[in-house]
Formats: sequence, C-alpha cells, structure tokens
Amino acid sequence: MSRLSYAVPAEQGFSLLELLLILSILAVLAGFSLVNAGEYRHRLQVDVAARRLQLGLERARLFALSQRQPCGLRVSAEVWQKPLVSELPACVSSRLSLQEPFAAVPLTWQSNLPQLMRFAANGLTLDGGTVVLGSLHSPYRRCLVISLPLGVSRVGRYDGDPLDPAIGLSSSRCLPDEAL
Repeated sequence: MSRLSYAVPAEQGFSLLELLLILSILAVLAGFSLVNAGEYRHRLQVDVAARRLQLGLERARLFALSQRQPCGLRVSAEVWQKPLVSELPACVSSRLSLQEPFAAVPLTWQSNLPQLMRFAANGLTLDGGTVVLGSLHSPYRRCLVISLPLGVSRVGRYDGDPLDPAIGLSSSRCLPDEAL
C-alpha cells in the first residue's frame, strides 16, 4: 500500500509584524512627499506670478501699439490696474491678478518700478526697474527686469536678499534661469 503524503498548505499573507513594518515605511515616504509638495507649490506660485507680471507688461505694450496711443498701468503686489489719474488712458480694461484666487500664501514683493508704468504709442516701455517676487515660506525668488530705453523684459532667478540695504534691488542679481 502506498502512502500518500499530504502537504500542509503554506500560510498565505503577511504577519501582523510585517504589515506594521510596511505601513510605517509607507508613512515615512508619504511624509517626505508632503514636505516636498509644499515647497513645490510655493515655487509654482512664485513662477506663476512672475509670468503674469510679464504677461501684463506685454499686453500693455501690445495695446499701446494697436491703439497707436500712449497708455499707462499701475502695478502693485497683487494686480495690474488702471491708473489713478485720468491724464493717461489705461492700457487694458480688465485687471490682471498676479496670484491665483485660491493661493493660500501671499507673495512677497519688492520693486523699484514707478507706480505708473507708461507705454508709448509705438509699444515701447517708458519706465523700467526690477521686481522681485517670493513666498513667505520659501527662499525661492523670481525677478523681472525691465530695461530702458527699449523696455526689454526678462524673467530670472534672483540671487541675494532684496531687502539688504547695502545692495538694494539690482538688475545684475537677476540671473538667467535654464528652467525658463
């Protein structure tokens, strides 16, 4: 008579200790991703604001060129707006916000631009300066430089502290960024 040996089925699944170890590793990895996601969000807000600032500038130039008349815009930390004085017509009718409506953290803003940016009938920018945008929760800074006499603008990465009284805002600290 032959004996058939019956194999005992192996246990399926993980033990409680193995499951707890896997969950703790996943929790640590999730924590790392949340820290990086916050930094990424702040950087993205600053990038978007710099692009919107440049977009408002280009829209104003194109408006002055298309209407063949000088115009002006008032710039602040939040938005491009119509000029307060009526001696110069507004370049665009709508307000262009620099920040998304759902943005939770306000931007930091340092600028040596005049309050009223003027644009000639041929589309040239009559005023220039430097704007540095940043976030309260990140050391990341973007800058926009408007150079005269042609009003050429460029966006870059600001190297240094824009609040340093010894240096102040300097267009030479607005370095080109390969990411742009």
